[in-house]
Amino acid sequence: MTAEASPLRTAPVRWDENGTRLFFWTTSTPALHARYRVEWRFRAKSERDATHEEFR
Repeated sequence: MTAEASPLRTAPVRWDENGTRLFFWTTSTPALHARYRVEWRFRAKSERDATHEEFR
């Protein structure tokens, strides 16, 4: 039951709440027995831009 990776048809929504970054995604027409996997790619910040608050 594996499939090739493909982009989401609609973009996830992002917002910040109480110092936490949140994401939400929904689809109105999922295929029968559809499964979704989201893969995250994190970009490293330079030491100058990084703060200790990010590591809570």
